[in-house]
Amino acid sequence: MQKVILETIKKYNLFEKNNSVIVAVSGGADSMALLHFMKHFATTHQLRLIVAHVNHKKRENSELDEILVEQVSRAYDLPYEVYYLPKTNEVENFHEYARNKRYEFFKSVANDYGAGCLVTAHHADDQLETQLHRFLYQNIPSGLIGIEPTTINEGLKVVRPLIAVTKKQIYEYCEKEQVLFREDESNKSDVYTRNRIRKYIVPELVKESPSIYEHARMISEQLSEDEAYFSAQVDQLMSHVFQSEGTFEVSRSFLQELPPSLMRRLIKRILQKFTLKDIQTMHIEEIQKLIKNPKPNLMLTLPHQISCIIAYDVVKFSTIPLLEHDYEVVLSFDTRTVLPIGSVIKVSENKVDEKTEKSCINKVHLCYNEIELPLKVRTRRPGDRIQLMNDYGSKKVKEIMIENKIPRVLRDSWPIVTDANDQIIWIPLLKKSALCHRQVKGHVITIDYCHRGGNEKDA
Repeated sequence: MQKVILETIKKYNLFEKNNSVIVAVSGGADSMALLHFMKHFATTHQLRLIVAHVNHKKRENSELDEILVEQVSRAYDLPYEVYYLPKTNEVENFHEYARNKRYEFFKSVANDYGAGCLVTAHHADDQLETQLHRFLYQNIPSGLIGIEPTTINEGLKVVRPLIAVTKKQIYEYCEKEQVLFREDESNKSDVYTRNRIRKYIVPELVKESPSIYEHARMISEQLSEDEAYFSAQVDQLMSHVFQSEGTFEVSRSFLQELPPSLMRRLIKRILQKFTLKDIQTMHIEEIQKLIKNPKPNLMLTLPHQISCIIAYDVVKFSTIPLLEHDYEVVLSFDTRTVLPIGSVIKVSENKVDEKTEKSCINKVHLCYNEIELPLKVRTRRPGDRIQLMNDYGSKKVKEIMIENKIPRVLRDSWPIVTDANDQIIWIPLLKKSALCHRQVKGHVITIDYCHRGGNEKDA
């Protein structure tokens, strides 16, 4: 077993000399064998070990696990840190909660001791069980990578020197080296899927193909290399994704030209900027279908209030909630008014001079004495029309929004500036009324519009 571990350490360059290392030890055979090996390995490779134990307080005998780990740590003359998992009934997934708390503890210990990495006792059976579990219950090819020899968990390097060692070899090592350990009785329960895979499926597969552990390792390694290549490609593709507060936008036609493998991974990378929790392959496939759909306006709601909105050639991912109600806001001079959609509008009174900026798509000037105050901002209403310049009559607001390819889901919340008589003066970023095109003299009213905290370029 030692030879296999040493080969793994060398192959993946798991440790650096003169470094402090956290060893996660539960008290089971795997972690106690790991601690025994690391104790001897550390003396020849100038490593400082710190033992970290988590007491989940889920079993009656968890204190006995803690006592064993502490006693062995003291016998090895190693620093020992323990964490007691807080009891809670408010979490849906206890295993995820416990894992997050464990890694918070490990990171804290690493910071306290200036440790460069965390060592865990994941082994070849864990790897095979993980791959089988993901094959059965997930449909993401990269999931078959399983457990990698080294990863980064929120800045903490995690290494797994036992990843090529089987459970059988670990038991043999413990017996040969007289390593004390405790068995977790919950590992024998058929309630957990992982246990059933371990007890009933893996033994039959090993009988059928004794080299299955090596096959699993090779599949993991090759898929990991493939994913590293694709990840580098997606890094470059992200330059085509434009980010603003709470949103990511990318060209629909650009996505359509990508091979499916890259489109899928780019979508996943964008979603990862929000969260991948509860995001499944079916969600990514639905987004791909929307992108290929010829309809100009489409929308998909994803878990955790993530929306995928497609408007013509724009694919937008956003967590900004869509407005479900109409609004009307009275504007005051020299005050920044934040609209319900998050945009900001400011009205000011000025005197025209050579320094007065010209009107643009996010700024207009009005003759003070031609406007009925107060100004208001509201959402559109049935039959809304805006008066055009040069006596070209009026035009429906709906038509203007369609021409400008405003997504259907955004039209009902788009701001419209009116005077006191509800005459439409301006549709920010889209269309100015005849009042905005008249030559302004003397005192003017200036309206500045900032779309959801972003700066719009002049047009």
